Amino acid sequence: MTVHPPPTPSDVIALLQQNRASICRLLEAYAALCERNDDTGGEKLAVAERLNLELTLDTQVEEEVLFPSLHAAGLNLGPFQALHDSAWGLVAQMSMGQPGDIRFDEKMLSMGRDLATRMWQVHDETLPLLPGVGIDLNDLAVRMDARKRQLMKEFDSPADVEDEDDDPVGEVRS
Repeated sequence: MTVHPPPTPSDVIALLQQNRASICRLLEAYAALCERNDDTGGEKLAVAERLNLELTLDTQVEEEVLFPSLHAAGLNLGPFQALHDSAWGLVAQMSMGQPGDIRFDEKMLSMGRDLATRMWQVHDETLPLLPGVGIDLNDLAVRMDARKRQLMKEFDSPADVEDEDDDPVGEVRS
């Protein structure tokens, strides 16, 4: 799946808001598919895969680039870390089921609602603090966007062919 990112917002607040809106749209799309009575397995799978990718990329980039800047500025990372715990939890659950399975769908909807609520709370409480803490918000957005693009490029690249001679898994030792 080739990922095409939207244009980069001018500062980190706009970037985080853009990411939040994208995640919420995907969660809403999944919920709408769950409400339909026809066969939506393929559509659910596509939405779940996109959600998994965006959550993984956004969460990883925030932890690698945003968190160190917030920490250096003296901001409390606790709310962001709790939000990321929810995001990683949803990513993990998505790897343990199949869209269309009633238990999978219920977990997606429940954990998705929790994640969306946490995102709104954290962003509404924390983002207004950023302009006053001495962080270059434009530079931070550029660095986060560059890292995300790098990860997307890696994702789009074909995997290296594994050298079975160097693979110790399944090796029989005498």
